[in-house]
Amino acid sequence: MSEKLKRTIEIVNNISPSFCAAKWYNASIWLSNGRTASCHHPLAHSIPSEELNKSFKALHNTSTKKQARKEMLNGIRPAECGYCWRVEDLNNSTIYSDRAYKSMIYDEDDVNFLKTLPYDADVDPKTLEICFDNLCNLKCSYCNSEFSSTWSSDIKEKGPYEGMRTPGGFTYQNDGSSEILYGPKNEDNIYVKKFFEWYNSSLRTSLSELRISGGEPTRSPNFWKLIDSFENEKFQFAVNSNLVMTEDRLEKLIKTSRQFEKFKFHVYTSCESYGNIAEFVRSGLKYNLWRNNLFKLQVSNPFLVTHIMMTVSALSVWGIPDFIEDVMKLRKETNDTIGVAARYHLSVNILRFPSFHSVNILPIDEKTKLANNIEAVVNKAEHLSEFEKNGFERCIAYLRQVDTSYEDSDSIIDKHNDFKEFVLQYSKRNNMALNEYMPNQFNKWFEKI
Repeated sequence: MSEKLKRTIEIVNNISPSFCAAKWYNASIWLSNGRTASCHHPLAHSIPSEELNKSFKALHNTSTKKQARKEMLNGIRPAECGYCWRVEDLNNSTIYSDRAYKSMIYDEDDVNFLKTLPYDADVDPKTLEICFDNLCNLKCSYCNSEFSSTWSSDIKEKGPYEGMRTPGGFTYQNDGSSEILYGPKNEDNIYVKKFFEWYNSSLRTSLSELRISGGEPTRSPNFWKLIDSFENEKFQFAVNSNLVMTEDRLEKLIKTSRQFEKFKFHVYTSCESYGNIAEFVRSGLKYNLWRNNLFKLQVSNPFLVTHIMMTVSALSVWGIPDFIEDVMKLRKETNDTIGVAARYHLSVNILRFPSFHSVNILPIDEKTKLANNIEAVVNKAEHLSEFEKNGFERCIAYLRQVDTSYEDSDSIIDKHNDFKEFVLQYSKRNNMALNEYMPNQFNKWFEKI
């Protein structure tokens, strides 16, 4: 354990055993439908219009978050933060939840300052992720119409997925129109208007990091509107991009990266499986194009930092070992080292929703085999950071020890039903035969469901 991580754990636990600075200083905001969350683990909730009418700061400081802050200050575990509680309850003293890592990025004085504030105070986030709209060219298996216009078009054209039983399954039965409140062009969006008011008022100077997500941000007019408004910004800027794009769009992104100081422009991209498995998990992905564009980013701007976000699901987990090996090859091709200028940072995130995509639908013998395979590759991989090693160790321990997701009430029978129905319909709609894209080990288990 690094000294910084050790010190962070001491600081947050001295405030309370359930305290996390991200509940104050971090926010994810979906401006297309007016929803927010304190980080990527809790489910998003609606921003009350009456609160937004009083202040644009309600884009982050909702009554829901304030109640969770109150609970944290009093040592109560907010239910929405179940992912971290599940990790912390593992019988392993060397594995740490994101409560520690998400608090570690803030200065000690800033963290301690929070215990002096009233729980219902309005705070400007220091790290902010926003999504302008759902414009996207991919249709990833665990995504849905709310976050991808391609998913929306699929449901509109081919109809809803049939035979689903769980709440997660029901998300594949609507085209997302009710969540895209201002139409496909996102016109006259009050949440976008309030964001730009907030940005020009205080955010542009208070933020340490601004991150734009989607959909696919580079397809959003508001993304480029924000870029054009920059005036020698000092914060770290990041964009979530699937990198499945033409060369001219990639060059425009590279040009934007050169406006920022060294190591202050970050690209976050998502992938966790290799080759055909990756293309099945993320419909529309061209793995070699994704890999080549990732490589071009680094050689075009050596001071640009890239992050690869791995989402561990019942579909993607089978391709993780080969993917880790391929990322290690990428690191060798670009002379990558671990440090401030490191390329291809790996983060490991275990999917919680939809529940039928969770690795917990797999039997323990299959999860154990998968854990062993991942562990074997991780043990021989070179140049993994402490953060990456801990992420993989959590994943391995989760596969071996956790049977059900925290606060998950869906029955295993219903989850198996929805997984079977989804995969069969998804593969047919996307013209991807299971035996051509998924490995034999998966197909043998899948046939038994």
